Amino acid sequence: MSIKKKITLLKKLTKNEMIEICKNHGIKGYSGLNQAKLAEHIAKNCDLSVEELENIVNSFYQHKLIAKVNDARDHFLLKKVKIEHFDDDVVIADVSGYRVKISNLGRDDFSYSCDEKCADYTYQVKKGRYPFCKHYPAVLAELIYQGLVDPSKLNYVTGKVLDSLLAIVEERRKEEGVLKPVGRDIENTLNNLIQDYIEISKQNAGLSRKKYNGPPERIFEVLTEQAFQLLEFDTITRAKEAGWDLLVIGTHATPPYIAAIECKTAASGIYDYITKNPDYLIKLKSYCIDLVKEKLLGVYKDYVRYMLVVGPDFPREIERYSMQFRHMTGGIKLSFLPAPTLVYLVKRYRENPILTHGLLEMLFSSEKVVREEDVDRFFEEAERRIESLIEIARQRLRDKFREFASRTADACFVKMDEILLQSLIYDILNILQPDLVKMGKKSTTGVTTIHLKHDYFKIWEKVLDGLIEEFVKLLEEESEVQQKRTDLKEELIKFLELR
Repeated sequence: MSIKKKITLLKKLTKNEMIEICKNHGIKGYSGLNQAKLAEHIAKNCDLSVEELENIVNSFYQHKLIAKVNDARDHFLLKKVKIEHFDDDVVIADVSGYRVKISNLGRDDFSYSCDEKCADYTYQVKKGRYPFCKHYPAVLAELIYQGLVDPSKLNYVTGKVLDSLLAIVEERRKEEGVLKPVGRDIENTLNNLIQDYIEISKQNAGLSRKKYNGPPERIFEVLTEQAFQLLEFDTITRAKEAGWDLLVIGTHATPPYIAAIECKTAASGIYDYITKNPDYLIKLKSYCIDLVKEKLLGVYKDYVRYMLVVGPDFPREIERYSMQFRHMTGGIKLSFLPAPTLVYLVKRYRENPILTHGLLEMLFSSEKVVREEDVDRFFEEAERRIESLIEIARQRLRDKFREFASRTADACFVKMDEILLQSLIYDILNILQPDLVKMGKKSTTGVTTIHLKHDYFKIWEKVLDGLIEEFVKLLEEESEVQQKRTDLKEELIKFLELR
């Protein structure tokens, strides 16, 4: 009887999930078995009780529901959910072109349906495997965001699944300023990358499911996005399953640039599909040209300059396809970034955040497999550029200071008015653009606009330290050499008739 119960439980799992149970519990001889035979094999050979096995199955089930909520994230955050009708009985919504109908939400006679073109709904929900597809939590998130429903009264969404749903609602509210941001959890995100990113790139399903509630392919994409965000890049994820995985935007560069990112896992630790199937370049071309560049207008088209494949590692010979790809796309450069290199880059950057988007453009434009020694060169170049910028800024401060000090300084003061001070500050800011400052004019009023790049705070610190040191040095020089009478002394001499 217990074997039959175990088989019934196991049939709720996918083949990959059952294989994971075999690996975790030392069950041999599962290779080559189909799903039904595998369930029977585990039931007969595992030492788990029915209750223990039921807990494992329920855990897989919960993680799957959380994964569906996570899959709904992009639809919701990119505002692809539109509530077309809402009342106490019926909700009708459109999620990225998929029509969702919910009846009697929060009641016992609840029901819902998704568009027939939704494969998840057709093959999973309608067959009773799971209670909802990813479009259902996307609608719920929008309803919660708009304040239309009580989060505690949602069918099929409770406990940790509800926590995941509320987390993406909170994320949207922070992005739109509805909630005051409490800051990024940089330390935790960095630790996750260091500990798990490389393993997940090698398709460690157990780790990705238990810690991140999703399959390794999806979690690898999520962690890749977080890695580039830790490098202060803007990112855009794609809600649709087909196409590029991520856009990385070098907003601080002049001009800005866009790189289309393709994330690839490989159990072997080496992603070599392109070397075996060069025709895959055609698909990559479609991703960055048809699905990005051709959808943009005007100058934005020119921003699309790079394609980057991120994976566990790559064979050296894959680099020869970069030139071919550039000819195919009319100039788009293809490069390859191994997971260990990205982790090394992010770790070094968070320790010493001195790389600008302009300098990191060398990563995207390299047309090679980027290695740790390349990252070391980025930092060496960054130090050199910062030293050069500091010296240029100090020289400008020195020249301007001496210019007005020669006209206005006396034995006590270096005198300046508001206009002179503004002129000095404006000259220094001009030196710092485009590296640290973006300056322009409002088209309507002609007023000068100044945008400070706050992500480059570490570079600002180095430059300002240099300017302060130079300013103090200039004041010291004036104090040592200036002998011109002050206005007060001149007045006293005049009144005392000493001249």
